Amino acid sequence: MNESTWIELGNQNSERMSRSQLTYFISMSALTATIVFSGSGFALLLSVAAVGIALYGILTFDAAQQANIQMSQSMPESVASTPVGEAIGQVNQYQFYRATNALFTAGIAAIQIIAIN
Repeated sequence: MNESTWIELGNQNSERMSRSQLTYFISMSALTATIVFSGSGFALLLSVAAVGIALYGILTFDAAQQANIQMSQSMPESVASTPVGEAIGQVNQYQFYRATNALFTAGIAAIQIIAIN
């Protein structure tokens, strides 16, 4: 893969991840506000929404990290030989980010469900 194509793919992945994170944060904030200010009549609906938003947050972030892993494995030699290329070439960091995101997102959903019930 040539360098310009690789950079463009990286930019696209970054934009997709930013849009997904913004969508997750807005949805999670709206759900949290709904939980705080709503009555107890919507417990099941709010619980389903909390689980759905958490799954969206986990899966979209995980997809972006998978794309980052693939990008690091297919980087051109001109990038791989730089300090930045060496830093992003280590895929273990992406596995750590994926696990951390899953734990925190599931934790937030669990707290929301506890608050609902």
